[in-house]
Amino acid sequence: MLQAGQVPASERSLKEKVSAPSIVSSANNYYASNKNKGNLTINLKIRFATYNVLFGLWAKPESVGKMFKPYNLDVICFNEVPHGNWTLRVGRELGMKHVHVGKVSSANHKDKYKSILSRFPLRDKSEVAFDSKGWKPASVVTARTNIKGVPLTLYSTHIPGQPDVENSAASFISKKMLSDPHNDNLFVLGDFNNLLFEGALKAFKEAGMKSIWNGLSINTDSISTHRHIESGNESGVIDHIFYRITKNKVKVTNGGVIEKAYNSAEEEIEMDRYKKEWLKYGKPLSDHRPVWAEFTFMHD
Repeated sequence: MLQAGQVPASERSLKEKVSAPSIVSSANNYYASNKNKGNLTINLKIRFATYNVLFGLWAKPESVGKMFKPYNLDVICFNEVPHGNWTLRVGRELGMKHVHVGKVSSANHKDKYKSILSRFPLRDKSEVAFDSKGWKPASVVTARTNIKGVPLTLYSTHIPGQPDVENSAASFISKKMLSDPHNDNLFVLGDFNNLLFEGALKAFKEAGMKSIWNGLSINTDSISTHRHIESGNESGVIDHIFYRITKNKVKVTNGGVIEKAYNSAEEEIEMDRYKKEWLKYGKPLSDHRPVWAEFTFMHD
């Protein structure tokens, strides 16, 4: 875990190779270079991201959209997101128009909802709320989609961290929502407030969930996705993308922590708290850093 004042590793050091000239502007063009066999594209690349946006306090949704634009994402799962059209406004910047925003705000605080933003249509949209150890309520926003023949089940969540599995939110999700081993192409993204497979997140490992950090061979001990606002201390990696694939062959082929998630130097935002810290830290978009990953699905 990083200490206060220590500079986290950049996404470039995590082998991230994203440059503006190589970005394809539309989903159709993005997949046009791939060959097709049946309904499933050979070596189909699908990109995901997750981001805790600090209830929109430090960034306008348009700024978040512009930050994400070079990554050509297919799915973004937000948490601590404002209700209403905040997520949709991010999508307008990215050409992603399919949105599902939950109705349960974390710990009943203002504007701490979960949402899913997708380039492709969403169906079977729902939300599951639960009371567990730690702050409550917590919830999981769920939806299904299909990207070029690949069915996906998406979970966007924000849960309290716990030192033990018993009665934790992670345990509830694992037992009640991840227990079906035949549930294909399952992705759980969000802010888990626990380090990788430590504490309550041991339940995810027991449920057969894999992590992008292992898939990318990234040692999370030296990086962080969250800086505590008041103290400036780094929390380590507490934002994760977990997955379980039962039928398709898949590899995590790119991704990491997006370090350059900042407003422009000229940006001015009215806020009723944390303005001093926002300026001190260089006008970041949130107290969290986004996490992204590229999955390559391969046809047999």
